[in-house]
Amino acid sequence: MKYKYFFTALILLFSISLFSQEDLAFFDLDNSQINIVSTSKGNYRVIEVEVSNFDNKSVNIHFPPGGFFYNLDKSEQDLVVLFYDKVLVESGAKKDIIISTACANPKRRAPQNGRTTWNYGFDKKIGDLILYYHQNRAIVEMMTGEEHHNTFEKRHNFLQMCVWIYYNADKKQILDFATKYMFDGNKNQAQLFVDSFYPLAVSFINLYKNM
Repeated sequence: MKYKYFFTALILLFSISLFSQEDLAFFDLDNSQINIVSTSKGNYRVIEVEVSNFDNKSVNIHFPPGGFFYNLDKSEQDLVVLFYDKVLVESGAKKDIIISTACANPKRRAPQNGRTTWNYGFDKKIGDLILYYHQNRAIVEMMTGEEHHNTFEKRHNFLQMCVWIYYNADKKQILDFATKYMFDGNKNQAQLFVDSFYPLAVSFINLYKNM
């Protein structure tokens, strides 16, 4: 009988813990006891986010594709979340997470290393496009070639190109950006990247639009 009460109490504690968790998107924290500080790593591919939980319950902070880090310095890029992630933060605790991102506008320069001045938002349309890629990658690979998606870096580069095309970025600006920030000034390599990935991303977006 003693063990029965023990396991009943254990299940009750687990249930209380489970239901005391909250789920929030990183761009929807205005009325919560959660604070986030986002710090640029000096490039467009990742951003570090520190989440502090001042609430009396645990919280899951979600980073869905299409989430935006809006740079308050308008000479620098905004960043778009490319890969879903989340972090569980206990009451009274803080945690760091690295989020994979894309540059939204190749006309602007990369965020300054250590920049912490950001606002947050969400673009459902670009989010749905990116999510469709993740959920249907096998089809996309058959259509565009598996060799363009078989590493994380290639998937990142493909989605980066999709973001640029979706937002109607100028092709020359894409080339200039790729030369400076992706290929360390090597314009020939950047041209190869644009020549390969630009038409593939266009094909994927057309497939998505016509589905």
